[in-house]
Amino acid sequence: MVFQVYDTIQIQRSEYESYGFTTVSGLGPVPMAAGQTSYEVVDYSGDASHWYRYRYYSSVTSIYSAWSPPFVGGDREIFFNPLYPPEVLYGDAEHRIISKIRRLIGDPIGIRREYGDDAVSSIHPDNRTYELDEKGWPASVHVAGVPFNSFVNPTVNDYKYLRFVNVDIAATTWSGCEERGMDVWYYTFRNSDREIMEAYDSCSIPVGLDASLMTSEVCLLQTSIELLYKELFEDSTEDGAKIADERTRYDPTPGLENRRHLLDRLNNRLDDLIKRLRLLRIEGVLID
Repeated sequence: MVFQVYDTIQIQRSEYESYGFTTVSGLGPVPMAAGQTSYEVVDYSGDASHWYRYRYYSSVTSIYSAWSPPFVGGDREIFFNPLYPPEVLYGDAEHRIISKIRRLIGDPIGIRREYGDDAVSSIHPDNRTYELDEKGWPASVHVAGVPFNSFVNPTVNDYKYLRFVNVDIAATTWSGCEERGMDVWYYTFRNSDREIMEAYDSCSIPVGLDASLMTSEVCLLQTSIELLYKELFEDSTEDGAKIADERTRYDPTPGLENRRHLLDRLNNRLDDLIKRLRLLRIEGVLID
């Protein structure tokens, strides 16, 4: 893990994506703490157009990691370097699209850890399948201290199941290893990066426009609306019932209502944008 090698996060800022990065007073360095998986830094002198990058540093050994890819402030949280490969390797342009849509639909990336005794109940009876508590994608997978961080072992099914090959994950002790069991770090989300980009690439043309008026802003809003519609339908059919007994009560109504309000706001924004774009086409002279 990163904390075993480094103890500090260094941050730099620039007005440009590819050059001009400098250390800014008040923007770090950030001391790392055992057990902490994400760090939030506020740049009070920055603005939404600034670019940032970070790297890890050891004050004991003076060892530095490589700089992270540049990102716009607010687009990402700072996590440890992932070991398990991403589902799809996207470029900076795609990451900006994904980040904008995540902000529009309220679906930020989170990170979660499942390990020790709490992870035992998630192992299926075949001793080859591990079920994540939330929808997500692995960042780091260890079994009894041994890393498993390749696409082929474990494979990820439906963002929920890790399927191991020739590994009995119920056996927590391996020869020569300390007893540690399952230890899984994974990113959490409602929509994966791949699902967001596939929705964006297949974005439908809104009623009232034609292909010549499909701007990037229209496609961002339309994609966000379609994703929220899909989520609302799935949530209302799968988890939309109220459940109550003598001790517990489950009511999904507030969450569904919040998502409906967000959907209404996005629809209103798209309607206003469509009206403005259609007005740009009006030509001629009014004769009264």
